[in-house]
Amino acid sequence: MHSIRRILSVGTAAFVLGAGLLAGSSGAAQAAASDCTGGANGFTDIPDSLSGQGVAGAGALVISNPHAVASWAMQAGNVGGRQMGWGVLSTGGAGDWGPGARAAVWMYVTDDNKESVITCGPFEVRSAGTRITTPAYPTSSSASRAFQVCAVLYGPGETNGATCSPWW
Repeated sequence: MHSIRRILSVGTAAFVLGAGLLAGSSGAAQAAASDCTGGANGFTDIPDSLSGQGVAGAGALVISNPHAVASWAMQAGNVGGRQMGWGVLSTGGAGDWGPGARAAVWMYVTDDNKESVITCGPFEVRSAGTRITTPAYPTSSSASRAFQVCAVLYGPGETNGATCSPWW
């Protein structure tokens, strides 16, 4: 059941993100960066330069119209004395980032075995050589808390659909 729900939520996220919006887990709610910036919902803002240990997955996205490349990952590390997880997205350099290309990263967090999900983002970039992070969220030894990071790359003529890490 969770696999079907995940496939549907990822497909919905990719579709709605292309229109500039991201549907929340209820399908009726609209997620926004403000749902997790400035300390909202227990998240902590972090600098885009912060790097941690790679966990749960990473990937690359490529489109050809226009040519653009981006990479994404889920990371975890120490933020202000607390162990936290976050998403990161990096765009290709000038030769790997065509006009009109855009990429976005967002993170899902659950505290109740994926019965409800907080969506953090999307955070979009439109320029070459850019690195952006989602705000961080505290990790937990509780099996009910889980994280997932997703990203999408698109341009005027092509979209590389949303791809997500496994839940961690």
